[in-house]
Amino acid sequence: MREFRHPLSGAVYGLSGDDVIVTLGDRVGVYDARGRWISGDRITVCPTMCEWIGNGPRTPVDLSTNRRFRDVMDTGGVS
Repeated sequence: MREFRHPLSGAVYGLSGDDVIVTLGDRVGVYDARGRWISGDRITVCPTMCEWIGNGPRTPVDLSTNRRFRDVMDTGGVS
């Protein structure tokens, strides 16, 4: 499962299927990609983080093929 820690609240946001799992201490809540509560504990969540996690890529992406990162990735060659 892809997980990211929110830099201010410390909550961990993870993707599980189409749902965003938010963990804060011993509390766990399930939210949709728009930050709407589905089940579990009600935690004050960041809707932007829910959207970023919930609508992000589903499979790992090779950054060397991404136009934003291709000039800074080490491709093994010497410049």
